[in-house]
Amino acid sequence: MCLSSRWIRAISLVFALLGLGSGVAQAQVVTEFSAGITAGAQPHSITAGPDGNLWFTEAAGNRIGRITPLGVVTEFSAGITANSRPFGITAGPDGNLWFTERTANQIGRITPLGVVTEFSSGFGFGSKPQGITAGPDGNLWFTEDFGGIGRITPLGVADVFYTSPTAGVRNITAGPDGNLWFTENNLARIGRITPLGVVTEFSAGITPGANPYGITAGPDGNLWFTEFDQVGRITPAGVVTEFSVNRGLAFPHGIAAGPDGKLWFTEVNIDRIGRSTPLGVVTDFGTGITAGAYPESITAGPDGSLWFTELSGNRIGRITTGASTGPPGTYVVPPCRMLDTRNPSGPLGGPPLQPAGSPDRTFVVAGTCGIPADALAISVNMTVTNTAGSGFLSLYRGDGARTGTWSISFLAGQTRANNGIVQLALDGSGSLKVQNSAPGNVDFILDVNAFFR
Repeated sequence: MCLSSRWIRAISLVFALLGLGSGVAQAQVVTEFSAGITAGAQPHSITAGPDGNLWFTEAAGNRIGRITPLGVVTEFSAGITANSRPFGITAGPDGNLWFTERTANQIGRITPLGVVTEFSSGFGFGSKPQGITAGPDGNLWFTEDFGGIGRITPLGVADVFYTSPTAGVRNITAGPDGNLWFTENNLARIGRITPLGVVTEFSAGITPGANPYGITAGPDGNLWFTEFDQVGRITPAGVVTEFSVNRGLAFPHGIAAGPDGKLWFTEVNIDRIGRSTPLGVVTDFGTGITAGAYPESITAGPDGSLWFTELSGNRIGRITTGASTGPPGTYVVPPCRMLDTRNPSGPLGGPPLQPAGSPDRTFVVAGTCGIPADALAISVNMTVTNTAGSGFLSLYRGDGARTGTWSISFLAGQTRANNGIVQLALDGSGSLKVQNSAPGNVDFILDVNAFFR
């Protein structure tokens, strides 16, 4: 059977996604990419984009970079204020990338085609916006160096909520409870802010002088953060547990949930990548990272790997998660509708996906549209409609943990479609899960056109 280029690309993607080919477990393999990155650019923050690529900021290069899963880099500088030092970056609910400009005191937006728009209204002089994330309310939330937490709509309207001016607020992430969580580096605290701007701070259980820095939502329903030679876990109720990295001045910085259900973090002072289980068992990996790289930010990629920036090494790194499965096969099926939540209630029908904070919904798709129980992944077209709020959906395997990557983003009232490869459960159940980050119900439709096993 002759396959089109579309199917060849899909097959290549699923091989990367599932780590297929040898039938043996992969080691944690590091690959570094430097071609196409301007000398001295200082890649800082990185995030998975809605276009299937990774996007990163260049703090000294004053650019936004894009790298494909194959390592091809494109840089964008047009429309970015000179010497603005792009810092944090995240995918927005509008299908664009949003980034902070630390010295220009503004927020930038870049489309997947590289068109930049900057927003400065509502920012005070010296606010120095840093971390940024998509919130459960369809807006972007960001931190300011002097204790501020800000919110900006997809139309560029900003509001700022202040905590302590001495807090040294660093990074921010959306939590499983529908709130935003952030680190206070100077005061050794973790903060929580509701979408209405109500702030609560937690310090009990955090080592004095621990310097919390990176933070992410974990696969266990908790928040995970990095500290001076430790990683910490905080429950939505504010209960903290710390786990020692035991590397001596490792300085963990960025942290992200991986597709393997573990937490992955950078160790900037010793040029390594660390990994923690949800129970706090820590391992680190150094082989393959060039000395003096200073790995800074990390994110889960669409290929099942973790991608990180090398601030001093001027590179983007990729580390495999070690997933393993058997040899692949690809099977095209006639386009077929697997599920539609607009239909009457049922396993593959209604009700609509419930708002953020509700349990992720599980769909068993094996046996539907000719998908066998031993299928490892499916090629799909996904559609959202009747969207009561802005946000994103994340599709992941039924026996796995949230990956931290988006499958489709949308605005309130918008109908939107996207293609993708979705991994199914490895336990033979043929299931997938869907996370809804929006603050309202969303109808979800899934059509399949091929499966892999």
